[in-house]
Amino acid sequence: MARPSVIPGIKARLEEWLDQREAAFLAQPEATRQPTLPMTPDGKVNVRAVAQAIDLKPTQEKYLYEREELTQLINCIAEGQGVLTIGSRVDPTDADKAVKQKIIQHARNAQEATQAATEAVAAQQELLDRIRTLSTELEASKAETERLRARLQAVESGIWVSVQ
Repeated sequence: MARPSVIPGIKARLEEWLDQREAAFLAQPEATRQPTLPMTPDGKVNVRAVAQAIDLKPTQEKYLYEREELTQLINCIAEGQGVLTIGSRVDPTDADKAVKQKIIQHARNAQEATQAATEAVAAQQELLDRIRTLSTELEASKAETERLRARLQAVESGIWVSVQ
C-alpha cells in the first residue's frame, strides 16, 4: 500500500509559518521595514533555514525546491519583501549573458524592421502621390485627345474650315 503524501502537511506548516513572517513584516513601520524571511548573504531566500523553521527533516528540504506549489508560496512572500526568490541568480552566467545578447539582437532587429516599415510606408505614399498626379495628367491628355478628335472630325466633314 502506498504511503500518503507528505506534501499537504508540509504545505500547511509552510503557509502558517509564511503568514507569521508576513504579519511580522507588515507590523514594521513602512519606512524601515526589513525582510523577515531568512536570507543568504547574497540576498536570496535561505531555503535550509525555512526548512528548519517548519521542522522539515533534512531529506524533505528538497521539496521546497522541487515542488512548484511550495516554491511559489515562498517566492510570493519573498518578492513582496524584496528578497531574491528561490532559483534566482545573483551573478550572470554564460547562459544569462547569451539570453541577454539574444534580447539585444531581437531589439535591434525589431528597431531595424520598424525603420524599414516606416521607410516602406513613406515610399508607398510617395508612389501613391505620383500615381494620383499621373492619373490627373492622363485624364487631361484624354480630354485633349477627345477635343482634337472632335475637331479633326469636324474638319473632315467640312463643318470646320480654317481661315488664314
